[in-house]
Formats: sequence, C-alpha cells, structure tokens
Amino acid sequence: MNATRVVSGLQKRLWILPVLCILTIIIGQLCAAKCAYIQGDILGIDLNIFGILFYSLLLVSLLVYRNFYTKDWLIKVIAAVVAVGVGAELILIKFQVENSVYCPKCLISGFFFLVLFFLLARHLGKWVIILLIVAGLLFTSFTFNGSVIPSYADEAYPQFGADKAAIELIVYSDYFCLYCRRIDQQTNIILSKIKKRARILFVDVPLHPQSLDYSEIFLYTWFVSGNNLENAFLVRELLFDLAAKKTDQTRVIALLKSKGIQLSIDRERARSIFRRFYNESIKTDKVSATPTVVIVRGGERKKYVGAKAVLKALEELLST
Repeated sequence: MNATRVVSGLQKRLWILPVLCILTIIIGQLCAAKCAYIQGDILGIDLNIFGILFYSLLLVSLLVYRNFYTKDWLIKVIAAVVAVGVGAELILIKFQVENSVYCPKCLISGFFFLVLFFLLARHLGKWVIILLIVAGLLFTSFTFNGSVIPSYADEAYPQFGADKAAIELIVYSDYFCLYCRRIDQQTNIILSKIKKRARILFVDVPLHPQSLDYSEIFLYTWFVSGNNLENAFLVRELLFDLAAKKTDQTRVIALLKSKGIQLSIDRERARSIFRRFYNESIKTDKVSATPTVVIVRGGERKKYVGAKAVLKALEELLST
C-alpha cells in the first residue's frame, strides 16, 4: 500500500525527479567526491553540462504540462525524449562497467531518471519505447567521448629534483595543448637549473580524448628510467611532437622503442598513479586549463595559468 501511494504521489509530481537529477549532478561537482576521475562529453558538450541542460528541459516541459498545457500529445513527446535518454544512460553505465569504475553522482542521477522513465512509459507503446531506446543507444554510441582514471592500490609517483627541498613545483600540462608544447623547451631549461633546490612534479591533465594514452606512455618510460629528469625531458618532448601529429598510442610506443627508449607497459600501475596523485592534485589546485604551474613554498601555494604567467613565475623563482 505504501509503495502504491509513493508511485501515485510521484505520478502527480513528476517534476521532482528531474530536479533531483540536477541537484545530484551539482552536489557531485561541488563536493569533490573521492570517486574515480570520470569525464566525458556528448557532441563536444561536457557531460555534466549536457545532463543539467537535458534535465532542465524535462523539468520545464513537465511543469508546462502540469500547470498550463495538459495535452496528451505533450506528455507522449516528453515520454519519448525520456526513452531516448534511457538509451544514452545505458551507454554511460556500459562505459563504467567496462572500466570497472563507478561514479556515484552518475549512478544516483541515473536512478532518478530511470524512475521517471518507468512512470512515463505507460504513455507509449512497447515497440515505440524499444525503438526510441535503440535510437538513444546509437546516438550516444557515436557522440559520447569518455575518459576514466580508475582507483587502484597506493602507488609511488614520479618526482624529480631534490626530494627534501623547501620548494615544490607542480607542472600541469596536456600533450595536446599547443601552448604547453611551445614553452616546453624553455620550461625544461629553467627546471634543469633549479632541480637541486626544488622538487619537481609533472601532472598530465586529460583535457583531450587522447591525453590519457600519452600520459600512460610517459609513466611506462618512468617505470624503467625512474626519477631521471633528463630522460623525462626527452620523453615529454617526443610526446609533445607526436601529439601534434595525433599519432595513436600503439605507434607512439613503437616510435619510442625505435629510439632506444625503454618502456614497461603496465596499465593498472599507471592508472593507480592517476588516481592516487594526478587526480587528487588536479582537484586540490582546481586546474581546468593548461599550461599551469603551482609553486609551493613555506606553506604558501601559488598558481600561475597560461604560458606567459608560467614562464614569468619560473624565471622569477630562478632569480631568487
């Protein structure tokens, strides 16, 4: 009886469900959850923004239907849009299952959305629903791009220069970032001059769909060479050049091997570093653009964004 009352109450207040979806996404973004780092886009629109826009459209449509325009065809259109959305939701769930990584805000908002679907499904025929779900599956399969850094056990991470230095430099970059590539050599010259008095860390920010592939390759080389800064400079320079040509991961590995660079391919170990250090570091410094450098000294943490600001900050550090 209680379940019947809940369903009946929701039927009269369907707008509550898209509101819960929106709130889940927003809270998930604000609380810096400890879940795995998942990012993606549909048609080039960030997944979180796309979700908020989609659920907002449903919210407005349901409010219009409830308060101003109670036409049967309108609720059928809303149900059809939701059915297409179910197809998209299944692709997103499939992506998480394949990578064995689950995002709480994605799953919670997805649950509310599926409840909305089951409450609206009665307005459409069975075969219409199936066709619409398939359409959503196909559309999302071709338009969704996702990246994930799953959680694994604790792992050491690459750090160069002086281990116990009073200064820590965190260099955030993306191999597909044009400005990162332009200042790479200048940055390396400065870093090589201050390596004896600073601890240097490179953090790869996965802004481009292929960025994670390249970041993993850098770690594959580090597994062999260890904290050798000169080797890190060499590998990073090659990766920047190959990224400019959009070379795929398999060919990048082959090209590095042809140049005598040794690699130890261990994807799980690489991803444990992404989870334990890279992802947490990106969250801590709230990095959303590259190049970025963070200088930590005497309890003070300063962030510099953009090629000019980065070079200026490093040159000032060098001169002090």
